[in-house]
Amino acid sequence: MIPTADLAGRLGEGLQVAEPLFRRYGGTEQFAGRIETVKVYEDNTLVRAALAEAVNDAVLMVDGGGSLRCALLGDQLATLGVENG
Repeated sequence: MIPTADLAGRLGEGLQVAEPLFRRYGGTEQFAGRIETVKVYEDNTLVRAALAEAVNDAVLMVDGGGSLRCALLGDQLATLGVENG
């Protein structure tokens, strides 16, 4: 393992750092199911439509296009998704 400071010294302007965007909000360590992907940008209409469909053990992956200006999933939509499998 190379310390971050050493990498920064070696790579200089070529160093790229990803922001820590992912957070754990639930107690589930792992899960499985058929994956459905929805690609949106600052509009969660398609997310709501996908979560409103009744499914059996599916996982919804939401690609928000990298925007940090708009929430795409909150407690109400999460509840809708749980209720519909």
